[in-house]
Amino acid sequence: MKKKIVWGSFLVATIAICIFLFISFFGNPIKKYIVSRELTNKLEEKYDEKFTLVKSSYYWKFGTYGGVYQPEKHKNIQFTAEKYQTGNFSDYYPEEIWLYEMEKELIPKAKEIFSDYDQVEASTVWGIGSDEVKEGSIPTYKDISNGDALQIIIRAKVAYTDVNKEEVEQQIFTLVQFLKEKSNTVGLMVAFDSPEAAANNESGFYNIAGQNLRDISNVSDIKKYLIEL
Repeated sequence: MKKKIVWGSFLVATIAICIFLFISFFGNPIKKYIVSRELTNKLEEKYDEKFTLVKSSYYWKFGTYGGVYQPEKHKNIQFTAEKYQTGNFSDYYPEEIWLYEMEKELIPKAKEIFSDYDQVEASTVWGIGSDEVKEGSIPTYKDISNGDALQIIIRAKVAYTDVNKEEVEQQIFTLVQFLKEKSNTVGLMVAFDSPEAAANNESGFYNIAGQNLRDISNVSDIKKYLIEL
């Protein structure tokens, strides 16, 4: 009888531990369901449009629940939203909108100019979207007030010391002129990634914020934005 009680207690304890570990890493399934649908309502109220829940989510590092959503009028965009333990919630809908716009309007030209580079992609500072949204209206990437938030990231897997800087600066100037025609909100970073050069403390990159585009009128101005490490 005692053995049965001991084994029963052990089994209960084991099950309890397993449930605890499951919830700790994967979240409470019921809460995931409730919060993800609560966020759907919050999003539709905030932006006055319809959203589809793609999947519920739980971020175990922070203990927050959320989901991945798709706006009905932008079927090719998905973004995350989450509810914090404080009860506040956030979403990254504006940031995904800007990235989509940049990928469509700016990246093709950037790839044309830097055709031999390994990476050319749009980038944003995550978490600034709510500061830019007014009365549920998301501004385009051209109209945001933050001149440091959006960038085109360009990388080449070459040693910084092997780079023809005059050629690179001409390419950068060409892209800057193109960006100035579009807006003064998107900057660019051109970096060179070589483990060997980095190990020898020989590294550098160009970094130009969107708000600084207007200060560039000729190729020689590009040198001011070279950062050597």
